[in-house]
This record gives sequence, structure tokens and C-alpha cells, in this order.
Amino acid sequence: MKLVYISAIFGTARAVSGMCPSYTDYSAVPHGPYSSGAQKIPSMRPPLVCRTFNNPTIESAIRDISSSIKDPDWQQLFSNIFPNTLDTTVAWHNSSAPFTFLVTGDITAQWIRDSSNQVLPYLPYTATDSDLSTLVLGLINMQAEELDAYPFGNAFQPPTRSGLKPTQNGIGVNLNVFPKFDNKAVFEAKFEIDSFASFFQVSSSYWRATRDARFIYNEAWESAVSKILDIIVLLQQPTYNGRVLNKPVVGYTRLTSEAKETQFGSGLGNPVKYTGMVRTLFRPSDDATILPFLVPANAFLCVELEHLSNMLKILRVFPDIRDKAMKLASQI
Repeated sequence: MKLVYISAIFGTARAVSGMCPSYTDYSAVPHGPYSSGAQKIPSMRPPLVCRTFNNPTIESAIRDISSSIKDPDWQQLFSNIFPNTLDTTVAWHNSSAPFTFLVTGDITAQWIRDSSNQVLPYLPYTATDSDLSTLVLGLINMQAEELDAYPFGNAFQPPTRSGLKPTQNGIGVNLNVFPKFDNKAVFEAKFEIDSFASFFQVSSSYWRATRDARFIYNEAWESAVSKILDIIVLLQQPTYNGRVLNKPVVGYTRLTSEAKETQFGSGLGNPVKYTGMVRTLFRPSDDATILPFLVPANAFLCVELEHLSNMLKILRVFPDIRDKAMKLASQI
């Protein structure tokens, strides 16, 4: 048995030792009751006491939606999958601040892209459930703090105040990364522009669902957004400006036998001309790009820059950020 973080009713996190197995171990074995369909799908939700965030609204939604699914196998799959983020990944949640640290899979680290996507299915319920909205608001605040400190990171270690132990990155060796990062705070520094887009997405999507704009007045959020927009401008620039090579913005090389784990051009990526699009070193798969203008990631970023700008326009705040975001969206 391992030390895991579980929650009391309504999601107040506490540590319990010796009571619950890690979900990695628990999920390795099928559990009953099985679905009555041909596939006999097991029930893979952890026991109630071992779930990391219990929420009555989501439990009600599971019952309501499941009752409309006729196939028992699909019904069981939905019941397993829909609450999985709440059941297994809320490693730390401070509801008073609020801050939320969501793990991805079996690693005690928070990916910006993944953690954003993990909470998106719950947004329709946040307008009427304060515990759920506080959970998502805490995630936005946590991401803002992470990206403000190191905007080039794609995955981050838990904050010291959480009491969670940082995870040693097994592939975070023999690296030459620019700008430098602290592995005690940053789990992985594979720069991906979809991390930027995901941060914007969860911010504006949460606001549209709840009309709660408190995160915007978090100093770290404004600072992180400003830094990201500045970086986007730099990453639009060509490798060569006609006279000299432009100053490098971000680089990543690693001693490896796999091309997908390092970058070309001494870690800076293949050379580009100006197009308006934004360079990225890695894809959402965490594999290195060959062509730096990754079209799907740029399309994603374009849409979320527009959403960011429209949100700030309606709220009548940060006009410089609002206008810069819309300008960048039009250029991409």
C-alpha cells in the first residue's frame, strides 16, 4: 500500500497512509460488478473513501446520463471514464486560496495541456456547484503560477506548500535546455505552444461557464499572459532577418538515440521564414517537431487568443493584452 491523497465528502483533501492502493495498482486488476453486456466491462472506479474528490453534482450527472444509455457496456464505460479525473487525479486542492494540482496518469506532475482537458467536461456543472467551480478556479490559479515562473515548461512539479514530493524525471537527464529551469519546480521543459493555448482555453471556458472572473485579478495570471504573448511575438520571427540570425528564444537538446526526443539546429529547431505562425519545438504528443510551424497547434492557439481577447473586451480590463491577443490571432 502507498501513501495517496484522498478526499472527504465535498473534496477536502487529506493524506491517508496504508488505506488505499495507488490507482496504478488498483487499475491493473478488473473489479466488479461487471456490465451485463457482451463485453462484461469491469467497474474501475476506486472505492468511495479512496477517491480524490467526491462531488454530488457529478454523481447525479453520472446517474442521469447513464440512465439514457441503452447499451450496458457503454453505460459502464461512461461511469468509469467521466468521473476519472475527480476519482484519481486531484493530488492537492486548497479550497480557500484556491489552488488545485492535478496529476496526469501515474506521475506526480501536472501537464498544462492535460490538466486543462481533464476539467473541461465538468464546466457545464460549475455554474451551480461551488465546490466544482472552486476546483477548476484553483487549477487556473495553479497554472498561472507555474507559467509565470517558467512559461516554457509543459509539465510542473507540485508546489512545496502542497506537501507532495517532487518526482524525478527519468528522461530529464543529459539535457541542454534554454532558458534554464529548476527541476524541483518544473518536471519537463519540452516547449509546446499548445500549453499556451490550453491555459487560455481553460481560463476563458471557465469564465464563460460561470462568469467568475476572479482569476483575472490574480497577479500571476496577468503576468503569465503578458509573458506568453511576448514569447509568441518572438516565436513568429524568422530565423534570419536578412542581416543576422535572430536571438534564440527557446532551445532543447538531449543526448538520445531517438530523434523525437531532441531538436534540430542545436536545439533551436529547423530554420523558418516569417509567416505569422508561431514556432514550437514539440507536438502535443511530446515528440519533437520537424517543421516548426505545427498547423493544428497554431490553429488552436489562434482560436484561444480570440477567446482571450473577447473575454477581456467584455470585462473591460487589460486593454493592451486584449488588443495584442487579437492582433496575434489575426496574424496567425
